[in-house]
Amino acid sequence: MKKIVKISLIVLGSAAIIFAGVMLSYRYIKSMDVIASEEVNKSATGSHVLLATQGSNFKNSVMDQVKQDLKGENIHISIVDTTKLDKVKASDYDKIVLFTTVQSDDIPKNVTKFMDDNDDKSIHIAVTADSNRWDDKPKDVDAISEASKSENKQTFVDNLTKAITSP
Repeated sequence: MKKIVKISLIVLGSAAIIFAGVMLSYRYIKSMDVIASEEVNKSATGSHVLLATQGSNFKNSVMDQVKQDLKGENIHISIVDTTKLDKVKASDYDKIVLFTTVQSDDIPKNVTKFMDDNDDKSIHIAVTADSNRWDDKPKDVDAISEASKSENKQTFVDNLTKAITSP
């Protein structure tokens, strides 16, 4: 084999390995944490709301504020991680609110599947995206999409609180 071909293969192979490493690192850094399930206002006799979310510094901050704002309200809120949506029976809830992230131009596949499987149910969705956009958003989905920046925290708190408390 000619020396130039060997060098070219080594350079291309190295570039492919570096590219794959960068992509995996980016995916790992941007991946969401799994949150523990919890109940807010468990003894409330009002509506029962499912709030499915993910863990990140931004989302945790938003969720802490939402829980604080709704503490003591007559609304039972079950908070679960979006990775557990396949175990959720949507008919057990009066409302469903999803707080998720766009990764690789779309929301997680299990969230999309949950929405598709429960298309007869009114589902409110709030989406964070580094790009501030959800390009592949289905036309029939009512959602807000903002960047997960501290200046947008109150927008998400207000949106989630309104989705939970509105009749």
